[in-house]
Amino acid sequence: MDRSPARRLLYLVHGAASYYQEAAYSLLSLWRHPDTASIEIVVVTDDPAPLQALIGNPPQLQYLVYSSEQRRHWQGPQGYIHRMKPCAFAWAIDTLDPGGDRVWAFVDSDTAFTRPPQGWLDAVEQGSIVLHAQEGTVHGNRTHSRSQRRLDDTCRRQALMIRGRAKQVPGESAMWNSGVIGLRTSQRAILADTVDLIDTLFPICPIHTIEQVALSLILQDRQLPVRTCDAEVLHYHTFKEFRGDLARFFEHYQGAGTERLLQGWADIDPSLRIVPKREFNALPKWRRKLRRYLGGGWKPLPLPW
Repeated sequence: MDRSPARRLLYLVHGAASYYQEAAYSLLSLWRHPDTASIEIVVVTDDPAPLQALIGNPPQLQYLVYSSEQRRHWQGPQGYIHRMKPCAFAWAIDTLDPGGDRVWAFVDSDTAFTRPPQGWLDAVEQGSIVLHAQEGTVHGNRTHSRSQRRLDDTCRRQALMIRGRAKQVPGESAMWNSGVIGLRTSQRAILADTVDLIDTLFPICPIHTIEQVALSLILQDRQLPVRTCDAEVLHYHTFKEFRGDLARFFEHYQGAGTERLLQGWADIDPSLRIVPKREFNALPKWRRKLRRYLGGGWKPLPLPW
């Protein structure tokens, strides 16, 4: 008898139509892989209708609908939208698995499963925390952007209250992308710790990625093993142009059932469509500026229809 804990993927979806299209396409990317139909899907949203219109009502998917009051509470006194993420995750766990120890994974909507997820879900079952990818260190990222410089300055200037104690954050602290967050129900205290640290950090360092900064620091403070899943999941957060492809995809397949959508999924495979932009961004800065000046830039791949 299989006694392994049930596995659930969770999405937080709200706002513009593009976010619902991202989530629908992410789910299609999951379901095109073998042995994924048994993975339960939970969608936390304020309106299920747009997603239902795109992919119907598959039996493995359920919705948790939050109120406007919950949304305000989750965003906190600073109105930080990404604070919703750990709050919604914790709410879903407490609602659906209050006394259990399931395997959970929060998945951002702008993702695509390039390989089956069983390997990294197994790692969660065995006690590892799974995040999407490591993205440098606090100090090592300093030159990447003004936001990263501001974070490094903040951590060097003052100690931070982390899990009830004032601690100096080392510059070599690893930063992780939270496009995927995998954990067990028994590890959900990580989420409350993350919210507390967000509330400490955001007023003094109001950068949009502070949620994943806080989570990264909490995991290191707890000395928890972290596994990445960027080899299995594409997180295309730097490829906002893909939203136009998604709109065209769902317009082209409007009214088609899930099976037809799965057959057409590869029409706009983001792991291929992102390549021209990645190649352009890999060029030296002077070459990028020159190409833009000459009207070049990067050219998107043609659509098949």
